[in-house]
Amino acid sequence: MVSSEAWRFQKHAWIATLFAIISGYADVVSLARYQAFASILTGNVIWLARVTVHPASNDKHSGWFYAALCGSFALGAFLHRICELYWPNRGGSLAVLPFAMLMLMMETVYLIVDSDRVFDEPYLRWSVVLVSPMFGVISAACSTGRMGTHTTMVTGHVLTISGLLGNLVFLRQLREPEIQKLIMSTMVIAGTIGGACLGGWMVMTVSLHVLLFPVPIITYVLLWLHDHLCRPRSLIKKVQKRMRENARDLESMSVESVSDSLEDDEISSVEEDSEVQC
Repeated sequence: MVSSEAWRFQKHAWIATLFAIISGYADVVSLARYQAFASILTGNVIWLARVTVHPASNDKHSGWFYAALCGSFALGAFLHRICELYWPNRGGSLAVLPFAMLMLMMETVYLIVDSDRVFDEPYLRWSVVLVSPMFGVISAACSTGRMGTHTTMVTGHVLTISGLLGNLVFLRQLREPEIQKLIMSTMVIAGTIGGACLGGWMVMTVSLHVLLFPVPIITYVLLWLHDHLCRPRSLIKKVQKRMRENARDLESMSVESVSDSLEDDEISSVEEDSEVQC
């Protein structure tokens, strides 16, 4: 059936996996560029605490840098919520659009400068602060949207898998929603690892200047698809309604044709009777 839950879950799972690939890839590249994470808020908070206590532990960034990263991530999540309240089911694609364009502009600047030392410049190190809000939008959209899962972290998914596997130890049969959670968490973890591996390989083989160029474009497309996950049910209902109406029309037409044929038979039988009487 077109509107089956299995088909809807497959779409959610694959889009969540693609988000995880993008997040893992961008984190590896941003770590190579800036010694900071673009989408992992926990890692930046740990760096913030460390450089606050021991400033000499990081000769490139101060505590203000990591505080700004955390704030920019929160800003992206905040703007997503505002857009989602004002434009329901379109908040992700609308909130991420200015950040995606800003990231494209920065990547263009890096491409023009064309120097590996550009990331060591103090004023350009802070450019990652302008990248982090995009991942705040992704995290908010995925965790509060129809998918209801995080795609920028692994810890929660490891806990989910561990808990469900613990149920199997006592031979407790998993229900369908639990099986779907197990599959979703496994795919997100695999996507994160795959994206990180891809990022590590690209860092070794390609210039850092072009590595993040496709990220904002792919992110916008994925968020547009994510927002449209809320709509297929209504579209399917319209299609099904039209199919039911067509079925009713066909049924009424068949009934009318049957009634007409019966009337014709009755008329012919009456005529035959009258001829016999004559």
